[in-house]
Amino acid sequence: MNKGTVKWFNAEKGYGFIAQEGGPDVFVHFTAIQSNGYRSLTEGDAVEFEIEPGKNGKGPQAKNVKKA
Repeated sequence: MNKGTVKWFNAEKGYGFIAQEGGPDVFVHFTAIQSNGYRSLTEGDAVEFEIEPGKNGKGPQAKNVKKA
């Protein structure tokens, strides 16, 4: 599992970015958040996540995101 901090997350649009420890920022979509109920993140949240290739050849994308 990778660790990082939520850089920003727009709950209305359902996506944001995680500042990864020792690596590039990672895109996160609300569907990747492992949570019951409303799936959202707050700037500054510590998270753990896995990385997969982004869609359409874009940068890395987070999956299985959990608050640490």
